[in-house]
Amino acid sequence: MGYWTVRSIALSGLGFKEVLSAESSAEFINYLVQAKCKNTSQIANQIGEDWLKKRNELWKQGVKLYHQLDAQGIKVIHFGQENFPESLHEISDPPKWLFVQGNIAILHRPALAIVGTRNPSEDGLFLANYVGACLQYFNAVTVSGLALGIDQIIHKKSIRAKVPTIAFIGTGILQNYPAGSEKLRQEICENGGAIVSEYLPHQSYSAENFVHRNRLQAGLSDVIIPVEWKEKGGTSHTVRFAHKFKKQIVCLKLPDWSNSHTELSVAEKLGAKIFTIPGEEEKFRAILNEILNKPSLQVSEDKSSQKIDNSSQKSVIEKHYGHQQLTLFD
Repeated sequence: MGYWTVRSIALSGLGFKEVLSAESSAEFINYLVQAKCKNTSQIANQIGEDWLKKRNELWKQGVKLYHQLDAQGIKVIHFGQENFPESLHEISDPPKWLFVQGNIAILHRPALAIVGTRNPSEDGLFLANYVGACLQYFNAVTVSGLALGIDQIIHKKSIRAKVPTIAFIGTGILQNYPAGSEKLRQEICENGGAIVSEYLPHQSYSAENFVHRNRLQAGLSDVIIPVEWKEKGGTSHTVRFAHKFKKQIVCLKLPDWSNSHTELSVAEKLGAKIFTIPGEEEKFRAILNEILNKPSLQVSEDKSSQKIDNSSQKSVIEKHYGHQQLTLFD
């Protein structure tokens, strides 16, 4: 099964344990039909008639994957758990789970999403580096997507400023994408940040995945700064999600930018505040501090710095497989 099939089961209200308790392939496929999964015929052909044998084989694979994740410090947090970020509870299409490598606690702090093109111009590089130089003035962690260009600049500037940074990726958490990002991922985690994905661990990339991912960047954050983007590019999805979720959009421009930057007109219609840099540096920093320091965004010291209790992270796999014995169900 892929992410979308598993998500369909979760959204249907069926419990995963209930689905896995099926005693025949027909019963199992019936659950998929109830969940309105789109590829039930393909799954049925892969399972064949010997469902119980197939189930045991898959269970063993799942156990192996669980221990692989655990060895790399990757936890799974589920919608409804205490350590699941409240800001993602509130969006219209929340994730049912998140795979997190690194510091889970920072998902509860005020957050500033800074995103943009993979191929920045000199203007985009200037503005991204300017925002990066300002990070120490804001009471917030940063959020971006680990992509080449603007995203990686922001992650690196965050580390330099000693600001924890969160990378929402559009692949499974065990995928190294984009190529060459392994060192940066390690530095993010070593400096109090986190790598986050809702996709299944080995899932590859797709355009659909990246668009779907962008809602999480906007949903977790309190302010979104699209540094350089096109009105029909990937960043535009994050901007529109931000508007949908009633998050503040803040755009920057250079003094000589002409009307050819039509993305600013789009952002302005969505309620964005636009500042000219250089020239309006103080206004830019003031509006971000005003939003990020609102009492409703402040998290108690206990909640934001709480130590995640590993016992609460035990998945159904470890619950039934904690002593290296394959006992599927109670």
